[in-house]
Amino acid sequence: MTNQAILTAKRIFLIFLITGLIILPGLAQSQIKVAIINSQKAFDESTEGQKAVTILQEREEQMKSQLKKLDEEIKKLRDRLASQRLTLSTEAQSQLQLEIDQKEAARLKYEQESSHDFEQFKSQLIKRIRDEMLAIIDDLVKERDYELVFDLSGSGLIHYKPELDITDEVIKLYDLSKVTKR
Repeated sequence: MTNQAILTAKRIFLIFLITGLIILPGLAQSQIKVAIINSQKAFDESTEGQKAVTILQEREEQMKSQLKKLDEEIKKLRDRLASQRLTLSTEAQSQLQLEIDQKEAARLKYEQESSHDFEQFKSQLIKRIRDEMLAIIDDLVKERDYELVFDLSGSGLIHYKPELDITDEVIKLYDLSKVTKR
């Protein structure tokens, strides 16, 4: 490195040092307003979130019940085919096997369609609740002039002061907003 380059590097370092000494005290004096929310807890503990879970569980049970009914029908047909294989004509066996194949195809189609419909319904339900909660959080951000809001559910945040957590307040405000709209 030449003397000129060393001198230039020293000047740049000195400029950064002076700039840092001027700017850092100003930054230290300005407090950044931060809030923490646990969106999973807010969903789980809100009235709407609990209703959503109940609705989803009921729909899932209905699907399982219908699949079980279809499985039983298929099993009866298979048992009939197995027990009557020696007494049924080849044509009757083929007809019974065709009926089994059709029931299995219908079961598979029902399972695929209902799973798709369930996932779509679940996504829409969760998105609606999430969007409504975000509106509540946005109002708090504006009201309290928060500069940063971290979500504990996916942030990787390890430590925070409990007084920064606005989750319970968001739950109360969200539940209240749903009561007043009815």
